Formats: sequence, structure tokens, C-alpha cells
Amino acid sequence: MIALGVAMNGYAAGWMDGLPAVPVTAKPLTKVWATVPEGGGDMAKVGIFEVDSVQGNTATLKDKIGTSYPNIPGALIHPIGDPSKLKANDIALGDSWGASKVVGRVKGIEAGQVTLRYKFGSNITDKLMDFAQPLVSGVKPMALVIYRSSTNAPYKGLVIAKGNGKVWISTDSGHVETSPEAKVLPLDMAPNGFKVGQTVYVYQWGFGYKPGTVTEIVEPYHQYKIKLVGKDQPEVFIFSEVAAKI
Repeated sequence: MIALGVAMNGYAAGWMDGLPAVPVTAKPLTKVWATVPEGGGDMAKVGIFEVDSVQGNTATLKDKIGTSYPNIPGALIHPIGDPSKLKANDIALGDSWGASKVVGRVKGIEAGQVTLRYKFGSNITDKLMDFAQPLVSGVKPMALVIYRSSTNAPYKGLVIAKGNGKVWISTDSGHVETSPEAKVLPLDMAPNGFKVGQTVYVYQWGFGYKPGTVTEIVEPYHQYKIKLVGKDQPEVFIFSEVAAKI
């Protein structure tokens, strides 16, 4: 028996309204990055899927356990990058069991398999990825960006689609936000590392980015002590929570 995801029977989540019509160019059995509706409302799952069949501007996809997702628009389906271009300490986008759309730095590469160091919950962890690729730059699908919330606070997210002057963004909580393209900026996480004394912006869950100053490099490329404006003492943050500008 083949399990069907929530995209079955023509179901389309409200956040999918207005997506541009994009032909699916990936062939059956090809692995792709894709976003599929999950749990109703504005929730969505981002990860690596296999193309099962193509129907013009949509495709049927399968996840790692064989769940089928029909009618996924081509605007939400993107080619995977080249993992061979990664080297130690590079910022990468990874996918693995229990860890989708992971953003971390390369901790190690062995026999072509990439281990990423990233924040999981409140902990820093190293995990071998099923797939990893260099982070996409700019405001493009599968790139990390800064967007403005309804209160104009700056937040971060992953671009899952772009077109018609709008950008669809997967947030850290798994929701999808839509923003005018003019209000979306590339997220600069300093590929070569932040420096002591540098003014930076730190992501605060639920509040967006807050300004601060790097006071110490705790782990080169990975972790920094930063004194936030209004705080008495510096705190340690992983690179993915820090932006060079907003």
C-alpha cells in the first residue's frame, strides 16, 4: 500500500495561492529539493524527495519512506546542488533523517559523506547528512534570507519559491510566509567568520534580529560570544544565529 501525503486529491494549502506556473524539468527517479503541504494550514515540509512522475507544471513526489505527494507545483521543486564543492567549514544546507533543511558548517567529509555542525534545539550537534550542498546565495530558491514580519521585525527563513514579485519562505517553525520580493534580503552569515569587535545582529526566537558586538571567538567559524545591546553580559551563539547585516 502506498501512503498519500496531504497534497492528495487536489488539496492545496492556502499558502500555495499565487505560486507561478513553472514546468517541472526534473525526470522521474531524480532527487530534488521540494516543499509539500503538511498538517494543514500554513505548515509545510521541506526536504529531499524523489520524483515519481511529472504532469506538466506539477509532479508526484515520494519521500524517504515512500509516502506519495501528488500535485506538487513545479515552483516548489528545485534541483539539488553539488556536494563535491563543499570543504571544511563551508556553510551548507543539509538533509537527513530527522533533520531536514539543516543549515550548518561542514565539520568533516569522509568518503564523500558530509558531517554538519549545527544547532538542534538548545544544543550544538554534529550529524552525518544523507545529503549536503553549498548554501545558495542571493534571493533564490533554497537560499537563506531575511524578511520582514507583519510588525516589520526582521526574521530569517529559507526561500522555497519565487515569482510574480513575491517570495515564499519556510520559517524556522515550519510555517510558510509570503513576502514582497523588495522586502527580502540575502542572509549574510559571514562565510569567512565574524571578527572580534564586529557589529552583528543575533536572531532571537519570536523577536527577530537584535544588534550586538562580537567579544570573543569561542570556536572559529562556529561559535561566538556576543554582547547584545541592553544586556549586561555576552552570550554564546552559533554562526547561523548571527547576521553581518539586516
